[in-house]
Amino acid sequence: MQVSEIFYSLQGEGINVGIPSVFLRLAGCNLRCDWCDSKFAQDLKSGKQMTTDEILKIIKKNPCKHIVITGGEPLLQQSALLELLKLMPDYYEELETNGSLEPFINKHINQYNCSPKPAAGGPSPNPPQSVRLQKFPPEKTYYKFVIDKKSDIKEVQKFIADNNIDRKKIFLMPQGVDKKELEKKSKWLAEICKKENLRFSPRLHIIIWGNKKGV
Repeated sequence: MQVSEIFYSLQGEGINVGIPSVFLRLAGCNLRCDWCDSKFAQDLKSGKQMTTDEILKIIKKNPCKHIVITGGEPLLQQSALLELLKLMPDYYEELETNGSLEPFINKHINQYNCSPKPAAGGPSPNPPQSVRLQKFPPEKTYYKFVIDKKSDIKEVQKFIADNNIDRKKIFLMPQGVDKKELEKKSKWLAEICKKENLRFSPRLHIIIWGNKKGV
């Protein structure tokens, strides 16, 4: 697999926020979102080629049994990823995805954290196009929408309705790459979450450590 980084930290987003986790960040993404906070992992060639055994050895050095597979877009490498997952039956496995690629590893994933890209999300090139959402197992999938400005909620509402997404599985998350920006946007986004009866997700890792690799 082409690996961008492997590190031990806390899950910073979504329903499992705060849980100690090993992060396996795979290189390569099929989108180019303007506000991506891991642009260093967008290019497949930016990663280091690693064998399944090499990856597993690093993962097992850490004290937890919770892994978050992220990217880039990890489903680009799901054939190789499947080999790794089969060797980790005692781990709780979360996978972060933009939702644009069809998964065939559902049996080996405990939880999908799907961050769809409505037109408001800004996948380049401009003008942004809404990305078609693939089908994910509803019992395993949560959805995170990154909100940059208040008007984004209209496009998100349309996307939710068009794709018949269960509102109980939805998180709204402020876009931001530093603590000050997140704090400012969190205040008005919290009010939107209250009004729309939707969950709010912080970006805990940025609040604690800032926007950098390995956290």
